[in-house]
Amino acid sequence: MTRDDEALWVGLISGTSADGVDAALVRVGPTTRDVELIEYCEQPLGEELRERIHRVVEEPLPLRDLVRLDVQLGECFAAAALAVMAAAGRKPAQVEGIASHGQTIGHFPAADVRGTLQLGSPSLIHERTGVPVVSDFRSADIAAGGQGAPLTPFLHHALFAAPGEARAVLNIGGFTNLTFLAGTDADAVIAFDPGPGNALIDRAARAASAGAERFDRDGERARRGRVVDSALLECLAHPYFELQPPKSTGHEQFGADFYERAARCVSEQGGTSDDLIATLTELTVRSVAIAVERFVPKPAATFTVYGGGVHNRALMDRLASLLAPARVERSDALGIASDALEAVTFALLGYCAARGLVSNLPAATGASRAVSLGSATPPAAFRS
Repeated sequence: MTRDDEALWVGLISGTSADGVDAALVRVGPTTRDVELIEYCEQPLGEELRERIHRVVEEPLPLRDLVRLDVQLGECFAAAALAVMAAAGRKPAQVEGIASHGQTIGHFPAADVRGTLQLGSPSLIHERTGVPVVSDFRSADIAAGGQGAPLTPFLHHALFAAPGEARAVLNIGGFTNLTFLAGTDADAVIAFDPGPGNALIDRAARAASAGAERFDRDGERARRGRVVDSALLECLAHPYFELQPPKSTGHEQFGADFYERAARCVSEQGGTSDDLIATLTELTVRSVAIAVERFVPKPAATFTVYGGGVHNRALMDRLASLLAPARVERSDALGIASDALEAVTFALLGYCAARGLVSNLPAATGASRAVSLGSATPPAAFRS
């Protein structure tokens, strides 16, 4: 049961790695600092669907196929929402709303486009579940002059900010997101994407195993390989790393072309496939450390880490070494499972959207003003 000033929300997201749909059932309220994870599950995406998602971000897709992908993803997201409610023993009628980030296909915040695209039909999710849906969370921030990313700092500030304490929160998904919290002042939050996360490593693992492995399990390949310093330096010469925040990135900067150049550099030095994975793992960690040194104004005592990268022991061990003496810990230590935290974020953003509450942090995204993020399906679902 929930009180009148509380609500149950389902948060849904499929990250850039497209491994599956993360679904979290969350109790929120009476304030945005009151967030409790009730249940979490992951709905895997089939291999054929996953491959089409990876292809569409890099090559043109006929319009009919793009629409079909939107429908298929909508079905997957609806199934994930129903699964997490069932796992928690809750009926759809008990849930106020579903907040679906969708599957990002293209994110272009630069001035020549200023737009973003996520697939996973919200109308279909609503039809299958009977629960109102909030989606399209990035567009309002972009329209207000922001990057539309990162959005998770809103949750980081709500849950992890502490008076007089400097903390950092790091998401290692397909790409990395860093949030620096200087006490509880929302206007002092610094948040941006340092660079690539698991996306390049996963790509290398698929290539090394002829598709049999989707990621470097436990960092085993990285541990077997050696870092090719010349290739690493060429990777770090990418102009993105010099850009001042706010900034966000994705496959558009660190996709197939970047990967092929890195692979060629490693090969020219006689490196193996495991050496490439070791080099890309070091790139992920080193880009975080460089970003902290350049763009974070004071040392953080703690780095709270979440996302798929926490399962890569080679990456986490190296991260702890480079960020010392700061303590590196998983978000589980603060009460939210590291695999679930991003889905929890969207549950909170959905709760805010239903109430017309602002939910971006202009200091993080670069937006000209604070806005309420998300669009409702059906349109009048939360009018009361």
